[in-house]
Amino acid sequence: MIGDITVNEVELLNAYQILGPSGQKGLKDYLRYLLYKQYKREAMAAVFHNNLLHNLFHSLLHLVERDDFDLRQIEKRVRQIKELYYGIFEQVHNRFAEVIDDLDSCEVVKEFAHSSFDNIEKAIRSGNLTVVRFEIIDFHQGFCRLSQKRDARNIVAV
Repeated sequence: MIGDITVNEVELLNAYQILGPSGQKGLKDYLRYLLYKQYKREAMAAVFHNNLLHNLFHSLLHLVERDDFDLRQIEKRVRQIKELYYGIFEQVHNRFAEVIDDLDSCEVVKEFAHSSFDNIEKAIRSGNLTVVRFEIIDFHQGFCRLSQKRDARNIVAV
């Protein structure tokens, strides 16, 4: 059950019905374009403006500021951040994947996380505290840089 159809939806359906085949195709392409733009904005905003993620990063930075820190504690916190990061992203992705066929994932969000988490996990496995500290600081700085990008600052409804 889809629910009640609004006046705007009826108006769109009537206008779509009047269009010829090329007009209908053009409208579908344009809707897909608008949805994809909104998807990218929402994915970036959801991930890079999440207060819990920012708090977890902040506490992680405090952990690595000390000269001698526990790698198990760092690994646990990184795992929490990773699960939350991908969970938030997947939530947005799945919502849009329902209405957009063959939705490409938002590469900026996904690739940044993949490479950063991979680098941190390699550093943790190496056991080198200096490298772990460097990778975490680098990840945090990249995260902050991406949260300042125009696409991540506002969700604009189309």
